[in-house]
Amino acid sequence: MRYKLLFILVLNINFNIFSQKNILFIAVDDLKPMFNSYGYNNIITPNIDALAAKGTLFSNASNQQSICSASRASILTGLYPDNTRVWDLNTLIRDENPDVTTLPQHFKNNGYYAVGLGKIFDSRSVDNSFDGASWSTQFRQGMQNQYYHNNDMGRSGYQDPAVHAADNLYDKYISDNNITTLAAKREARKLYPMSNPATEGNQDLPDDGYVDGARTNYAFEKMEEAASSGKPFFLAVGYTKPHLPFVAPKKYWDLYERNSIQVHPEQGRDSSIPGIAFHNNHELVNNYSDIPFNSNLSSAKQKELIHGYKACVSYIDAQVGKLMSKLDELSLSENTIVVLWGDHGWHLGDHSLWVKHTNFEQAVRSPLIIYSPDDGLQNNISHSPVELIDIFPTLCDLTGIDKPDGIEGISLKSVMVDPTYKVRYAALSQYPRMNGGNRHMGYTLRDERYRYTKWIKMDYYAGERYGPTFKCELYDYEIDSFEIKNRCSDQSYLSVIDSLEYEFKRRNIAQNTPSNFLEISSCGSSYTAPDAQVYTESGVYTATLVAQNGMDSVITIELNLNGGLSNNVIVNEGTVTAEQQGATYQWYDCSTNEPIVDAINQTYQPEEEGSFYVEITQSECGTVTSSCVTVDLVLGLENNKNKNIKVYPNPVVSGLLNISWEEVSKIAKIKLMSISGKTLINSNYNNTSSVQLDVSKFSGKFLLKVNLDDKVEQNILVTIQ
Repeated sequence: MRYKLLFILVLNINFNIFSQKNILFIAVDDLKPMFNSYGYNNIITPNIDALAAKGTLFSNASNQQSICSASRASILTGLYPDNTRVWDLNTLIRDENPDVTTLPQHFKNNGYYAVGLGKIFDSRSVDNSFDGASWSTQFRQGMQNQYYHNNDMGRSGYQDPAVHAADNLYDKYISDNNITTLAAKREARKLYPMSNPATEGNQDLPDDGYVDGARTNYAFEKMEEAASSGKPFFLAVGYTKPHLPFVAPKKYWDLYERNSIQVHPEQGRDSSIPGIAFHNNHELVNNYSDIPFNSNLSSAKQKELIHGYKACVSYIDAQVGKLMSKLDELSLSENTIVVLWGDHGWHLGDHSLWVKHTNFEQAVRSPLIIYSPDDGLQNNISHSPVELIDIFPTLCDLTGIDKPDGIEGISLKSVMVDPTYKVRYAALSQYPRMNGGNRHMGYTLRDERYRYTKWIKMDYYAGERYGPTFKCELYDYEIDSFEIKNRCSDQSYLSVIDSLEYEFKRRNIAQNTPSNFLEISSCGSSYTAPDAQVYTESGVYTATLVAQNGMDSVITIELNLNGGLSNNVIVNEGTVTAEQQGATYQWYDCSTNEPIVDAINQTYQPEEEGSFYVEITQSECGTVTSSCVTVDLVLGLENNKNKNIKVYPNPVVSGLLNISWEEVSKIAKIKLMSISGKTLINSNYNNTSSVQLDVSKFSGKFLLKVNLDDKVEQNILVTIQ
């Protein structure tokens, strides 16, 4: 009997392991939502359309920045670009966020077998192991010979012998003429139009004649390996096409008749649209030998590029179909969540633009399809504004895994069962530009009908998160689907702008001065704002806190005097404060669940670090209890333990903050944060015992975090005047 019970227990353990849903995570580079299921009737994508029919298609999904590294960094960390600090193709995610937990890493930490291949992270934003902490086994981006047709590795992207012959002539030319500068090499490349063309479609090859087909072969192997791992799996498969160059087997080009392809009907740039919104098609003109530097493309060349893009989309569609068939073959389909996403959209001649790198609809709008067995409706189409950053929390919800602290997306599980459900008012994206020698950040919001963009002059690399508005854009897609006219100055759209501006304020984004947003709900008859103004009616109000440096803080307050008690708690400078005013309070220690003697005021300053909650009572509204919050004591409290770190002057009056400690540290991590937790400066220093920070752009109270060799960490309250 004892052995029989043991046998049953083992069966139960195995059943629980395999009842956990697997995840097939399919990433496609430069893929705009250009499928039949998205309303494009002149494209052939039967496999992606079949996946959409099984689950939920998000028709209004926005990436967080329309460039590979930044978009993927956001998706895979669950953080917006302003918090990953990855806005370009040069920054490593973990240089800026050494302790971040990525999406595959989180699933690996929760018992999943995490394996990946192809383009998942952008290789320029991770180390040579493609962020080894994220994976249970070696990640492979390029494919070895055996996964290719004829064992030839796809001839480095091109298979046409004429291309390789022209490339050899180009190499000889630059060698014979001692051409060394990048600009001169680019000019020389145009002398050999076939040396690196934007398209190739004349090769009658199987799918694995090119890299994405080889990746599918390798993905089969990894899927089998993951399925036999004894764990639920997270399998990430990243495809490169339809990224330039548009190369795909001839059979996919043959699906389309070039003469029937239409160039984009709107290629102008109306004077109402600010110049900062555009670019010069640099990725296309600088890298491809058959594209003129002025990017003035003939109608025939435009049709060739559109033809190539469509062929590559159909090529990738075939790879998606093969992956889905492999799930069926391994009997995994009924227990595997499938997510298909593209890192950003792509311009195909609208505004005379090609590639991505803008805040326009064709670059920001991205494909997103999620299918989860037993979760959600079939043939479900949601028009709710969503963000690719929402993928992380959604997968946590669908698998029953706790979401890590700090991720900023919103789970879309509710949308999967109710297509009318909205998770947010508008979706946020951004793109940086240099203009007049100054850095600008363009923030854009997209709701169901409008796009509102603000270009803010600010040095975001230096930690600035606000500044003067340079230009704005507003597009009404109900009457202007091609963004021909910018309506930001149209008086008839003031109420639209106000509502979207209010969303910017709610997010504390794209503001001219330091700002904050408060939602206050109270049963009381009045509310006293931070600037001492008293309000007796519900509404939206603004409080301005005057700063000595002229950079006043603006607080937008959404006040509801007819609501219930607020149970929000604010942690600030080693104290905890109940947001609810005009009530009675009792603070508790979360570790003992016992009331703290004499802790009966709205604000409580603990003598020791710990977790605390408050019980709030108001005669008219009853009693509410807050969640537990953690308090880390800062320098200046009597029980501060680490006194070897010196910070001076404090308050800062010169704009320069000095930090020193007793011994040289191999690595010192210095972070300056606002009291609300927003990171303003985040830098690492090697082999030093002192640092000087330029804080002249800031004013007020801030939290300075100093970490020395991961052995000593100290939080210091700093006042900057």
